[in-house]
Amino acid sequence: MPPPTPRHGEIRNLLAERGRLSVEELAGLLRVTTMTIRRDLSVLEKAGILTRTHGGCVLRSPFVKEAPFSTKDRQRREKKYLVAREAAGRLEQGNNVYLDTGTTAVHLARLLPTDLDLRVFTNNLRVAMELFGRQGVEVVVFGGVLAENSPDLTGELALARVQEFRVDVAVLGADAVDSHRGEFYSADLGTALLSRAVQKQADKTIVVADSSKFGKQSLVVAGRFAPEMTLITDSELAEPDRTALEATGAEIVYATPETHERTPSVS
Repeated sequence: MPPPTPRHGEIRNLLAERGRLSVEELAGLLRVTTMTIRRDLSVLEKAGILTRTHGGCVLRSPFVKEAPFSTKDRQRREKKYLVAREAAGRLEQGNNVYLDTGTTAVHLARLLPTDLDLRVFTNNLRVAMELFGRQGVEVVVFGGVLAENSPDLTGELALARVQEFRVDVAVLGADAVDSHRGEFYSADLGTALLSRAVQKQADKTIVVADSSKFGKQSLVVAGRFAPEMTLITDSELAEPDRTALEATGAEIVYATPETHERTPSVS
């Protein structure tokens, strides 16, 4: 498959705004030939971004629904490991750290540097169990209502507890990321509300999301990228997404097998 081009991102943006476009409309808007547009649409259809119709195309539904934790845990394990390892390398001695819901947070709990003493706040029961008995790590679990599809605690009790603490670093997952809107999403309202609350209590927010989460939206906006934030993803992220994310001012980090050294800690 040919590599993505900036024009592919423009086509996706136009479809997001209008839902359906003809080949002739796209050619006129982008000032290229209809033959070029047809080639672009073929590439984007193979990538799962759109569906070609007679004389045009429609955007495929990018809406992500909540999947069972066991299903998510089997997906993209290598990429999640790389992203989690990069995040772990950004923690420093004595940090108060919040670890969010999701499977990447579980990988991160396993990869926390053994030479650091940390206090970990979480609503993720799997994270808490991964850190059970770990020397040098104090674990604080927020109360709340146990989710149906994942081992997470949310609700009014969790929200109230979050607002009682300040954290140095909040590490948040995402069910979907729309680079062009500069937003990340949760498929669960309770998780999204908790993510928003934690960001207000954190000196630094790190969003961890592998490249399969991009070009999609989900139920609730959990946050918007800003200059004081960091996004860690993998190196397979498409160029249009990279360009859009850089425009938000957030620090964008691409985790690869080679980035195994401890990266500079957060300030």
